[in-house]
Amino acid sequence: MAAGDPSLSKVCRRQATCVSGDRCTRQGALTGQGTAIKESLLTEIWRQRLLGKRTLLTSDGKKIRVLHPGRKNMDSGPDFRDALISIDGRQLRGDIEIHVSSRHWQAHGHHRDPGFNNVILHVAMWDEGEETSLLHSKERIPILALAPYLNASIEDLGNLLSTALAPDEPCRRAVKQAGMPRVLATINRAGARRFHAKAARFTEAMAHNDPEQVLYEAVMAALGYAKNREPLEGLARLLPLTSLREFATRGSVPEIQSLMLGAAGLLPIDSQLRRRGIQPRAHDDGQKEELQKTWLSFGIRKTMCRGDWRFFRVRPENHPTRRIVAASHLLARCRGELLRSVLTGLSRLSASEARRELERSLTIKADAYPTSHRHFGMGPSRHPSLIGRSRARDIIVNVLLPFCFAWAEAEHDARLRKRLKELYVNYPRLQENWITRHMERQIFGNEPESKLPHRACYQQGLIQLYRAFCAEHRCRACPLARRNSSRHGQSAGAGYLPDAKAA
Repeated sequence: MAAGDPSLSKVCRRQATCVSGDRCTRQGALTGQGTAIKESLLTEIWRQRLLGKRTLLTSDGKKIRVLHPGRKNMDSGPDFRDALISIDGRQLRGDIEIHVSSRHWQAHGHHRDPGFNNVILHVAMWDEGEETSLLHSKERIPILALAPYLNASIEDLGNLLSTALAPDEPCRRAVKQAGMPRVLATINRAGARRFHAKAARFTEAMAHNDPEQVLYEAVMAALGYAKNREPLEGLARLLPLTSLREFATRGSVPEIQSLMLGAAGLLPIDSQLRRRGIQPRAHDDGQKEELQKTWLSFGIRKTMCRGDWRFFRVRPENHPTRRIVAASHLLARCRGELLRSVLTGLSRLSASEARRELERSLTIKADAYPTSHRHFGMGPSRHPSLIGRSRARDIIVNVLLPFCFAWAEAEHDARLRKRLKELYVNYPRLQENWITRHMERQIFGNEPESKLPHRACYQQGLIQLYRAFCAEHRCRACPLARRNSSRHGQSAGAGYLPDAKAA
Protein backbone atom coordinates (compact mmCIF):
# COMPACT_ATOMS: atom_id res chain seq x y z
CA MET A 1 0.00 0.00 0.00
CA ALA A 2 1.16 3.54 -0.66
CA ALA A 3 0.21 6.90 0.74
CA GLY A 4 -3.26 7.80 -0.41
CA ASP A 5 -4.02 4.25 -1.67
CA PRO A 6 -7.82 3.72 -1.95
CA SER A 7 -7.43 0.45 -0.06
CA LEU A 8 -6.82 2.48 3.10
CA SER A 9 -10.35 3.87 3.04
CA LYS A 10 -13.85 3.01 4.16
CA VAL A 11 -13.54 0.51 6.98
CA CYS A 12 -15.84 0.48 9.98
CA ARG A 13 -14.64 -0.13 13.51
CA ARG A 14 -15.70 -3.76 13.52
CA GLN A 15 -14.57 -4.82 10.06
CA ALA A 16 -12.82 -8.19 10.50
CA THR A 17 -9.92 -7.75 8.09
CA CYS A 18 -7.02 -8.00 10.53
CA VAL A 19 -4.37 -10.59 9.76
CA SER A 20 -5.17 -12.50 12.93
CA GLY A 21 -8.92 -12.21 12.46
CA ASP A 22 -9.23 -9.94 15.50
CA ARG A 23 -11.80 -7.20 15.43
CA CYS A 24 -11.63 -3.49 16.14
CA THR A 25 -12.85 -2.97 19.69
CA ARG A 26 -14.88 -0.19 21.25
CA GLN A 27 -12.35 0.15 24.06
CA GLY A 28 -10.14 2.41 21.97
CA ALA A 29 -7.83 -0.09 20.27
CA LEU A 30 -7.69 -1.79 16.89
CA THR A 31 -6.13 -5.17 17.62
CA GLY A 32 -3.98 -7.38 15.53
CA GLN A 33 -2.24 -10.50 16.81
CA GLY A 34 -3.30 -9.54 20.32
CA THR A 35 -1.62 -6.12 20.25
CA ALA A 36 -3.55 -2.89 20.91
CA ILE A 37 -2.91 0.01 18.62
CA LYS A 38 -0.64 2.65 20.16
CA GLU A 39 -0.77 6.41 19.89
CA SER A 40 2.77 6.37 18.50
CA LEU A 41 1.52 4.38 15.50
CA LEU A 42 -1.21 6.95 14.82
CA THR A 43 1.37 9.70 15.17
CA GLU A 44 3.49 8.09 12.45
CA ILE A 45 0.45 7.62 10.20
CA TRP A 46 -0.17 11.35 10.49
CA ARG A 47 3.49 12.36 10.17
CA GLN A 48 4.14 10.23 7.09
CA ARG A 49 0.94 11.47 5.43
CA LEU A 50 -0.49 8.01 4.83
CA LEU A 51 -3.94 9.54 4.46
CA GLY A 52 -2.74 11.16 1.24
CA LYS A 53 -3.99 14.46 -0.13
CA ARG A 54 -7.62 13.49 -0.50
CA THR A 55 -10.53 15.27 1.12
CA LEU A 56 -11.55 13.83 4.48
CA LEU A 57 -14.55 14.48 6.70
CA THR A 58 -14.43 15.60 10.31
CA SER A 59 -16.83 14.09 12.82
CA ASP A 60 -19.16 17.08 12.46
CA GLY A 61 -19.21 16.76 8.66
CA LYS A 62 -16.68 19.41 7.58
CA LYS A 63 -14.45 18.77 4.58
CA ILE A 64 -10.78 18.77 5.50
CA ARG A 65 -7.55 18.53 3.54
CA VAL A 66 -4.15 18.08 5.15
CA LEU A 67 -1.79 20.45 3.34
CA HIS A 68 1.09 19.86 5.75
CA PRO A 69 1.04 17.61 8.86
CA GLY A 70 3.33 19.96 10.82
CA ARG A 71 6.52 19.23 12.71
CA LYS A 72 6.62 16.59 15.41
CA ASN A 73 6.87 18.24 18.81
CA MET A 74 9.60 16.74 20.99
CA ASP A 75 8.70 18.94 23.95
CA SER A 76 5.60 19.27 26.12
CA GLY A 77 2.38 20.34 24.46
CA PRO A 78 0.54 19.22 21.30
CA ASP A 79 1.99 16.40 19.21
CA PHE A 80 2.58 18.51 16.09
CA ARG A 81 3.37 22.19 15.61
CA ASP A 82 2.80 24.51 12.65
CA ALA A 83 0.48 22.22 10.68
CA LEU A 84 -1.43 23.57 7.70
CA ILE A 85 -4.92 22.27 6.93
CA SER A 86 -7.97 23.38 5.01
CA ILE A 87 -11.45 23.07 6.57
CA ASP A 88 -14.35 23.75 4.20
CA GLY A 89 -11.92 25.66 1.97
CA ARG A 90 -10.54 27.89 4.76
CA GLN A 91 -6.84 27.47 5.48
CA LEU A 92 -5.76 27.17 9.11
CA ARG A 93 -2.29 27.02 10.64
CA GLY A 94 -1.70 25.65 14.12
CA ASP A 95 -1.09 22.57 16.27
CA ILE A 96 -2.38 19.01 16.03
CA GLU A 97 -3.09 16.65 18.94
CA ILE A 98 -3.40 12.90 18.39
CA HIS A 99 -5.08 10.26 20.60
CA VAL A 100 -6.34 6.72 20.24
CA SER A 101 -9.76 7.82 21.50
CA SER A 102 -11.25 11.30 21.36
CA ARG A 103 -12.18 10.89 25.03
CA HIS A 104 -8.49 11.08 25.93
CA TRP A 105 -8.59 14.82 25.23
CA GLN A 106 -10.54 15.46 28.41
CA ALA A 107 -8.98 12.56 30.30
CA HIS A 108 -5.54 14.12 29.76
CA GLY A 109 -6.76 17.54 30.90
CA HIS A 110 -6.14 19.35 27.61
CA HIS A 111 -9.40 21.28 28.02
CA ARG A 112 -7.85 22.91 31.11
CA ASP A 113 -4.45 23.65 29.57
CA PRO A 114 -3.96 27.01 27.74
CA GLY A 115 -0.97 25.42 26.02
CA PHE A 116 -3.42 23.60 23.75
CA ASN A 117 -5.36 26.69 22.69
CA ASN A 118 -3.49 26.76 19.38
CA VAL A 119 -4.68 23.26 18.41
CA ILE A 120 -6.73 23.43 15.22
CA LEU A 121 -7.55 19.72 14.80
CA HIS A 122 -7.95 16.79 17.18
CA VAL A 123 -6.99 13.54 15.42
CA ALA A 124 -8.14 10.25 16.96
CA MET A 125 -8.56 6.66 15.85
CA TRP A 126 -12.19 6.85 16.94
CA ASP A 127 -14.36 9.81 17.84
CA GLU A 128 -16.46 7.87 20.41
CA GLY A 129 -19.59 9.73 19.28
CA GLU A 130 -18.08 13.16 19.93
CA GLU A 131 -18.04 15.80 17.18
CA THR A 132 -15.72 18.44 18.64
CA SER A 133 -13.20 18.94 21.46
CA LEU A 134 -13.27 21.85 23.91
CA LEU A 135 -10.27 24.16 24.33
CA HIS A 136 -9.34 26.07 27.48
CA SER A 137 -10.36 29.23 25.57
CA LYS A 138 -13.90 27.76 25.34
CA GLU A 139 -13.64 27.40 21.56
CA ARG A 140 -14.33 24.05 19.97
CA ILE A 141 -12.17 22.30 17.39
CA PRO A 142 -13.15 19.53 14.96
CA ILE A 143 -12.24 15.88 15.41
CA LEU A 144 -10.85 13.79 12.57
CA ALA A 145 -11.44 10.05 13.11
CA LEU A 146 -8.86 7.89 11.29
CA ALA A 147 -10.71 4.56 11.54
CA PRO A 148 -12.94 5.13 8.48
CA TYR A 149 -9.83 5.70 6.33
CA LEU A 150 -7.67 2.76 7.48
CA ASN A 151 -8.22 -0.81 6.31
CA ALA A 152 -5.30 -2.83 7.61
CA SER A 153 -4.07 -4.82 10.57
CA ILE A 154 -1.55 -3.38 12.98
CA GLU A 155 1.09 -5.61 11.42
CA ASP A 156 0.31 -4.29 7.95
CA LEU A 157 0.30 -0.70 9.18
CA GLY A 158 3.62 -1.24 10.92
CA ASN A 159 5.16 -2.71 7.78
CA LEU A 160 3.79 0.13 5.68
CA LEU A 161 5.24 2.73 8.03
CA SER A 162 8.64 1.03 8.10
CA THR A 163 8.87 1.05 4.29
CA ALA A 164 7.19 4.38 3.60
CA LEU A 165 9.60 7.07 2.49
CA ALA A 166 9.87 10.15 4.66
CA PRO A 167 8.92 13.40 2.94
CA ASP A 168 11.70 14.33 0.53
CA GLU A 169 12.65 17.61 2.18
CA PRO A 170 15.77 19.28 0.75
CA CYS A 171 17.41 19.93 4.13
CA ARG A 172 17.82 16.16 4.56
CA ARG A 173 20.19 16.13 1.57
CA ALA A 174 21.98 19.40 2.33
CA VAL A 175 25.11 17.94 3.93
CA LYS A 176 25.51 15.32 1.21
CA GLN A 177 25.07 17.83 -1.60
CA ALA A 178 26.81 20.94 -0.26
CA GLY A 179 29.14 19.54 2.39
CA MET A 180 29.28 20.15 6.13
CA PRO A 181 31.27 23.46 6.03
CA ARG A 182 28.77 25.16 3.70
CA VAL A 183 25.77 23.91 5.64
CA LEU A 184 27.21 25.17 8.93
CA ALA A 185 28.06 28.52 7.34
CA THR A 186 24.47 28.81 6.08
CA ILE A 187 23.13 28.10 9.57
CA ASN A 188 25.48 30.68 11.10
CA ARG A 189 24.36 33.25 8.56
CA ALA A 190 20.78 32.55 9.59
CA GLY A 191 21.85 33.09 13.21
CA ALA A 192 23.26 36.47 12.20
CA ARG A 193 19.98 37.37 10.48
CA ARG A 194 18.06 36.48 13.62
CA PHE A 195 20.35 38.71 15.69
CA HIS A 196 19.89 41.68 13.34
CA ALA A 197 16.11 41.14 13.20
CA LYS A 198 15.92 41.32 17.00
CA ALA A 199 18.12 44.41 17.05
CA ALA A 200 15.87 46.03 14.45
CA ARG A 201 12.79 45.40 16.60
CA PHE A 202 14.53 47.01 19.57
CA THR A 203 15.48 49.99 17.41
CA GLU A 204 11.85 50.43 16.41
CA ALA A 205 10.66 50.08 20.01
CA MET A 206 13.19 52.64 21.27
CA ALA A 207 11.94 55.14 18.71
CA HIS A 208 8.65 55.31 20.62
CA ASN A 209 9.65 54.43 24.19
CA ASP A 210 12.38 55.05 26.73
CA PRO A 211 15.26 52.58 26.17
CA GLU A 212 15.26 51.55 29.85
CA GLN A 213 11.56 50.65 29.65
CA VAL A 214 12.09 48.71 26.41
CA LEU A 215 14.88 46.69 28.01
CA TYR A 216 12.85 46.16 31.20
CA GLU A 217 9.88 44.77 29.23
CA ALA A 218 12.14 42.46 27.22
CA VAL A 219 13.88 41.07 30.31
CA MET A 220 10.53 40.53 32.04
CA ALA A 221 9.20 38.66 29.00
CA ALA A 222 12.31 36.46 28.95
CA LEU A 223 11.83 35.61 32.63
CA GLY A 224 8.36 34.26 31.80
CA TYR A 225 9.70 31.42 29.66
CA ALA A 226 7.29 30.27 26.96
CA LYS A 227 4.16 29.89 29.08
CA ASN A 228 4.12 33.23 30.92
CA ARG A 229 6.07 35.40 28.53
CA GLU A 230 3.14 37.61 27.53
CA PRO A 231 1.71 38.08 31.05
CA LEU A 232 5.09 39.18 32.44
CA GLU A 233 5.59 41.58 29.55
CA GLY A 234 2.09 42.92 30.23
CA LEU A 235 2.96 43.38 33.90
CA ALA A 236 6.02 45.42 32.90
CA ARG A 237 3.76 47.72 30.88
CA LEU A 238 1.16 47.96 33.61
CA LEU A 239 3.85 48.70 36.19
CA PRO A 240 6.54 50.66 34.27
CA LEU A 241 10.08 50.98 35.51
CA THR A 242 9.54 54.61 36.50
CA SER A 243 6.97 53.51 39.11
CA LEU A 244 9.49 51.10 40.65
CA ARG A 245 12.68 53.14 40.40
CA GLU A 246 12.27 54.89 43.77
CA PHE A 247 12.13 51.55 45.59
CA ALA A 248 14.78 49.97 43.37
CA THR A 249 17.16 52.85 44.08
CA ARG A 250 16.86 52.05 47.78
CA GLY A 251 17.24 48.34 47.05
CA SER A 252 13.91 47.71 48.77
CA VAL A 253 13.03 44.21 47.62
CA PRO A 254 9.85 43.81 49.79
CA GLU A 255 8.28 46.99 48.41
CA ILE A 256 9.09 46.03 44.82
CA GLN A 257 7.61 42.58 45.42
CA SER A 258 4.46 44.03 46.95
CA LEU A 259 3.93 46.30 43.96
CA MET A 260 4.65 43.63 41.36
CA LEU A 261 2.74 40.77 43.00
CA GLY A 262 -0.19 43.06 43.77
CA ALA A 263 -0.36 44.47 40.25
CA ALA A 264 -0.09 40.91 38.91
CA GLY A 265 -3.11 39.84 40.96
CA LEU A 266 -1.01 37.20 42.75
CA LEU A 267 -1.51 38.22 46.38
CA PRO A 268 -4.28 35.76 47.34
CA ILE A 269 -6.19 35.92 50.61
CA ASP A 270 -6.75 32.81 52.71
CA SER A 271 -10.27 32.19 51.37
CA GLN A 272 -8.93 32.11 47.81
CA LEU A 273 -6.28 29.60 48.83
CA ARG A 274 -8.86 27.33 50.44
CA ARG A 275 -11.07 27.43 47.33
CA ARG A 276 -8.09 26.05 45.41
CA GLY A 277 -7.64 23.33 48.00
CA ILE A 278 -4.50 24.90 49.54
CA GLN A 279 -4.26 25.11 53.32
CA PRO A 280 -2.39 28.33 54.27
CA ARG A 281 0.85 27.59 56.09
CA ALA A 282 1.56 29.22 59.42
CA HIS A 283 4.93 30.59 58.31
CA ASP A 284 3.28 32.16 55.23
CA ASP A 285 1.00 34.40 57.26
CA GLY A 286 3.51 36.99 58.43
CA GLN A 287 5.08 37.58 55.03
CA LYS A 288 1.73 37.46 53.24
CA GLU A 289 0.18 40.00 55.57
CA GLU A 290 3.22 42.26 55.24
CA LEU A 291 3.08 42.13 51.44
CA GLN A 292 -0.67 42.74 51.37
CA LYS A 293 -0.39 45.67 53.78
CA THR A 294 2.37 47.26 51.71
CA TRP A 295 0.44 46.70 48.50
CA LEU A 296 -2.76 48.24 49.86
CA SER A 297 -0.83 51.30 51.00
CA PHE A 298 -0.02 52.16 47.37
CA GLY A 299 -3.71 52.54 46.52
CA ILE A 300 -3.33 51.14 43.01
CA ARG A 301 -6.64 50.10 41.44
CA LYS A 302 -5.78 48.67 38.02
CA THR A 303 -4.37 45.15 38.29
CA MET A 304 -4.12 41.92 36.38
CA CYS A 305 -6.11 38.89 37.49
CA ARG A 306 -5.06 35.36 38.28
CA GLY A 307 -6.68 34.14 35.06
CA ASP A 308 -4.08 36.07 33.04
CA TRP A 309 -1.38 33.66 34.22
CA ARG A 310 -0.67 30.08 33.23
CA PHE A 311 -0.14 27.58 36.05
CA PHE A 312 -1.12 24.27 34.42
CA ARG A 313 1.92 22.00 34.14
CA VAL A 314 4.28 24.80 35.11
CA ARG A 315 7.20 23.54 37.16
CA PRO A 316 7.55 25.10 40.65
CA GLU A 317 10.75 26.95 39.70
CA ASN A 318 8.91 28.55 36.76
CA HIS A 319 5.84 29.54 38.77
CA PRO A 320 4.82 33.15 37.98
CA THR A 321 5.21 34.19 41.62
CA ARG A 322 8.79 32.96 41.64
CA ARG A 323 9.54 34.71 38.33
CA ILE A 324 8.21 38.00 39.76
CA VAL A 325 10.25 37.58 42.92
CA ALA A 326 13.33 37.02 40.75
CA ALA A 327 12.57 40.24 38.86
CA SER A 328 12.26 42.16 42.13
CA HIS A 329 15.73 41.03 43.23
CA LEU A 330 17.18 41.87 39.82
CA LEU A 331 15.75 45.40 39.86
CA ALA A 332 16.95 45.97 43.41
CA ARG A 333 20.44 44.72 42.56
CA CYS A 334 20.88 47.14 39.66
CA ARG A 335 19.07 49.92 41.55
CA GLY A 336 16.57 50.22 38.70
CA GLU A 337 19.33 51.05 36.18
CA LEU A 338 19.21 47.99 33.93
CA LEU A 339 20.95 49.56 30.94
CA ARG A 340 23.75 51.06 33.00
CA SER A 341 24.30 47.72 34.72
CA VAL A 342 24.54 45.89 31.38
CA LEU A 343 26.88 48.46 29.84
CA THR A 344 29.14 48.23 32.89
CA GLY A 345 29.42 44.50 32.35
CA LEU A 346 30.22 44.96 28.67
CA SER A 347 33.08 47.36 29.45
CA ARG A 348 35.30 44.58 30.81
CA LEU A 349 38.74 44.27 29.22
CA SER A 350 38.15 40.98 27.41
CA ALA A 351 35.09 39.41 25.84
CA SER A 352 35.32 36.40 28.16
CA GLU A 353 35.40 38.71 31.20
CA ALA A 354 32.42 40.64 29.84
CA ARG A 355 30.47 37.41 29.38
CA ARG A 356 31.20 36.24 32.92
CA GLU A 357 30.24 39.62 34.35
CA LEU A 358 26.93 39.67 32.47
CA GLU A 359 26.10 36.17 33.67
CA ARG A 360 27.03 37.09 37.24
CA SER A 361 24.86 40.21 37.18
CA LEU A 362 21.80 38.21 36.06
CA THR A 363 22.24 35.10 38.20
CA ILE A 364 20.29 35.32 41.46
CA LYS A 365 20.78 32.67 44.11
CA ALA A 366 17.98 31.71 46.46
CA ASP A 367 20.24 31.44 49.53
CA ALA A 368 18.79 34.29 51.56
CA TYR A 369 15.32 33.83 50.14
CA PRO A 370 12.81 31.50 51.87
CA THR A 371 11.11 30.35 48.68
CA SER A 372 8.18 28.52 50.22
CA HIS A 373 6.12 31.51 51.31
CA ARG A 374 6.40 33.15 47.92
CA HIS A 375 4.36 30.34 46.42
CA PHE A 376 1.62 30.85 49.03
CA GLY A 377 1.10 27.21 49.96
CA MET A 378 2.83 25.55 47.01
CA GLY A 379 5.77 24.44 49.11
CA PRO A 380 9.45 25.13 48.58
CA SER A 381 11.17 24.67 45.23
CA ARG A 382 14.29 22.53 45.08
CA HIS A 383 15.79 24.79 42.44
CA PRO A 384 18.85 26.50 43.93
CA SER A 385 18.47 29.78 42.04
CA LEU A 386 15.79 32.31 41.24
CA ILE A 387 17.64 32.99 37.99
CA GLY A 388 20.11 30.25 37.14
CA ARG A 389 23.07 30.34 34.81
CA SER A 390 21.23 28.77 31.87
CA ARG A 391 18.35 31.28 32.06
CA ALA A 392 20.88 34.13 32.45
CA ARG A 393 22.61 32.99 29.26
CA ASP A 394 19.31 32.82 27.39
CA ILE A 395 18.51 36.39 28.42
CA ILE A 396 21.97 37.60 27.40
CA VAL A 397 21.84 36.06 23.91
CA ASN A 398 18.18 36.73 23.15
CA VAL A 399 17.75 40.13 24.83
CA LEU A 400 20.84 41.94 26.11
CA LEU A 401 23.19 41.52 23.15
CA PRO A 402 20.71 42.48 20.37
CA PHE A 403 19.28 45.31 22.51
CA CYS A 404 22.71 46.77 23.21
CA PHE A 405 23.63 46.39 19.53
CA ALA A 406 20.60 48.52 18.63
CA TRP A 407 21.54 51.02 21.34
CA ALA A 408 25.16 51.16 20.13
CA GLU A 409 24.00 51.84 16.56
CA ALA A 410 21.81 54.70 17.79
CA GLU A 411 24.77 56.10 19.76
CA HIS A 412 27.20 55.49 16.85
CA ASP A 413 29.42 53.51 19.21
CA ALA A 414 31.53 51.39 16.84
CA ARG A 415 33.66 49.94 19.65
CA LEU A 416 30.61 48.61 21.49
CA ARG A 417 29.16 47.19 18.29
CA LYS A 418 32.40 45.28 17.70
CA ARG A 419 32.37 43.91 21.25
CA LEU A 420 28.75 42.76 20.88
CA LYS A 421 29.44 41.00 17.58
CA GLU A 422 32.41 39.24 19.11
CA LEU A 423 30.36 38.12 22.11
CA TYR A 424 27.45 36.87 20.01
CA VAL A 425 29.32 34.75 17.46
CA ASN A 426 31.47 33.16 20.17
CA TYR A 427 28.88 32.75 22.91
CA PRO A 428 28.71 29.15 24.21
CA ARG A 429 25.81 26.90 23.32
CA LEU A 430 22.57 27.48 25.22
CA GLN A 431 20.11 24.88 26.48
CA GLU A 432 18.49 22.83 23.76
CA ASN A 433 14.80 23.20 22.92
CA TRP A 434 12.43 21.24 20.73
CA ILE A 435 13.21 23.37 17.66
CA THR A 436 16.98 22.95 17.83
CA ARG A 437 16.63 19.22 18.48
CA HIS A 438 14.21 18.84 15.58
CA MET A 439 16.38 20.82 13.17
CA GLU A 440 19.56 18.92 14.02
CA ARG A 441 17.80 15.60 13.41
CA GLN A 442 16.34 16.95 10.18
CA ILE A 443 19.61 18.30 8.80
CA PHE A 444 22.30 16.10 10.33
CA GLY A 445 20.44 12.87 11.11
CA ASN A 446 22.44 10.81 13.60
CA GLU A 447 25.57 12.95 13.41
CA PRO A 448 27.31 12.89 16.84
CA GLU A 449 26.75 16.06 18.84
CA SER A 450 30.52 16.39 19.30
CA LYS A 451 30.87 17.16 15.59
CA LEU A 452 28.34 20.00 15.68
CA PRO A 453 29.13 23.60 16.75
CA HIS A 454 28.84 24.50 20.41
CA ARG A 455 27.89 28.11 19.80
CA ALA A 456 24.68 30.01 20.50
CA CYS A 457 24.81 31.71 17.08
CA TYR A 458 24.53 28.28 15.44
CA GLN A 459 21.48 27.42 17.58
CA GLN A 460 19.89 30.76 16.77
CA GLY A 461 20.43 29.96 13.10
CA LEU A 462 18.54 26.69 13.46
CA ILE A 463 15.65 28.57 15.06
CA GLN A 464 15.73 31.23 12.34
CA LEU A 465 15.58 28.65 9.55
CA TYR A 466 12.71 26.85 11.27
CA ARG A 467 10.68 30.01 11.82
CA ALA A 468 11.29 31.49 8.37
CA PHE A 469 11.01 28.35 6.25
CA CYS A 470 9.99 25.13 8.04
CA ALA A 471 7.07 26.63 9.97
CA GLU A 472 5.90 28.41 6.82
CA HIS A 473 6.37 25.26 4.70
CA ARG A 474 8.67 27.14 2.30
CA CYS A 475 11.13 24.29 1.72
CA ARG A 476 12.04 25.36 -1.81
CA ALA A 477 12.94 28.87 -0.64
CA CYS A 478 15.16 27.62 2.19
CA PRO A 479 18.88 28.36 1.67
CA LEU A 480 19.62 24.74 2.58
CA ALA A 481 17.74 23.72 -0.57
CA ARG A 482 20.38 25.40 -2.74
CA ARG A 483 23.63 23.59 -3.32
CA ASN A 484 25.72 26.75 -3.08
CA SER A 485 23.90 27.82 0.05
CA SER A 486 26.70 30.05 1.32
CA ARG A 487 29.57 31.86 -0.21
CA HIS A 488 32.57 29.57 -0.64
CA GLY A 489 31.73 27.71 2.55
CA GLN A 490 33.06 30.50 4.74
CA SER A 491 32.72 30.16 8.48
CA ALA A 492 31.08 32.67 10.76
CA GLY A 493 33.28 35.06 12.68
CA ALA A 494 33.20 38.49 14.24
CA GLY A 495 33.42 40.14 10.85
CA TYR A 496 30.76 37.85 9.43
CA LEU A 497 27.81 39.17 11.41
CA PRO A 498 27.22 42.48 9.59
CA ASP A 499 26.77 40.64 6.28
CA ALA A 500 23.52 39.21 7.58
CA LYS A 501 21.57 42.30 6.52
CA ALA A 502 22.45 41.69 2.92
CA ALA A 503 22.07 37.92 3.06
